[in-house]
Amino acid sequence: MKGKIVKVEEINQGIKEIILKLFDRGIIDAVLSPHPLPNGESFAHLLIKDRGILTQTVPLPPIMPISGAKALRDLTRLGKIDFRLLAVMRPCELRATIELSKLNQIVLENISFLTLDCPGVVRIREYLNHPNQYARDDALRSTCLACVHFSFKNLPSDLHIGIGKGEIYLYPQNEKGREFLTGIDLSPTDDLSNWLEQIATTEKKRMAYREKLFQEIRNKTKGLEALDRYFELCINCHNCMRVCPICYCRQCFFENPDQTRIEAGGYLNLARKKKGIRFPTDRILFHLGRMSHMALSCIGCGNCGDGCPMEIPVGEIFSLIGAETQKMFDYQPGRDPTEPIPVLTYREDELHEYEDVNR
Repeated sequence: MKGKIVKVEEINQGIKEIILKLFDRGIIDAVLSPHPLPNGESFAHLLIKDRGILTQTVPLPPIMPISGAKALRDLTRLGKIDFRLLAVMRPCELRATIELSKLNQIVLENISFLTLDCPGVVRIREYLNHPNQYARDDALRSTCLACVHFSFKNLPSDLHIGIGKGEIYLYPQNEKGREFLTGIDLSPTDDLSNWLEQIATTEKKRMAYREKLFQEIRNKTKGLEALDRYFELCINCHNCMRVCPICYCRQCFFENPDQTRIEAGGYLNLARKKKGIRFPTDRILFHLGRMSHMALSCIGCGNCGDGCPMEIPVGEIFSLIGAETQKMFDYQPGRDPTEPIPVLTYREDELHEYEDVNR
């Protein structure tokens, strides 16, 4: 496999120099990229047209408070853009973007994608408490440690940048990506075997962690009582829904009190039967409802767990349910923009292997 190897002193600076060259040559008109906030404590996605601002951006920050897919959804909410945009994203962000495009929430026209090998993101609490002192390996989201889609494979990007020690690997994934390289006087003629070996090693390590994590979650959530204990600390704030890049409904069933609340007398009857009921109600119904909606498109980013004020491992169970549901349909979210989401596809004859033959 051929690409371009570029020696760099610092990874983010090396990536930024590639972006700046594309901008300076007029190949792109604007950039959507993570950017440090003025207080220096966090990052947000910024639509950048000014070169001076672009020199300060951080393409691969240590945290991901919000997915870039949500930013792109807001940008294209009213239709296609009329300028050439380069969206700088982690693989999970692009995969979420592709899923949202299938749900008619993002218009991909005039948007090019630069994706980056993702080493994982630090849990936001760890970063905010110790922004310069956290031990990265101990502070990563567990969903990141279990992620096997961290590089270019099955990713419909235009140009992907791999990360090595003191070097980055530029790999064009289509004709547009090759034009990007030639436009900044680079030729994809270098052998990328060393990078592929690094990817394989990381995949093996993460797969082992993934299998161990998923088995732990299965054991913790076996049966309704166990599932209730898993979400016992839930305060029904719905923050996991708000930070999810796939959740997009403006009128959510669970946000409508007319749909999810009953009269006081009804609550009293339930209290009489159960000897007491907990408020707020419908905790488990909310999470089960979201699972049924999100499972096929869940990209395992872990934003839901990181956004939980009670630190419930929401991302882990959603990643498990998503992986198992996607396996049933041989579907991988974000793999192909033209591949329909199974929940939107009707087939009269399918899934016989899951039928109850004893009924």
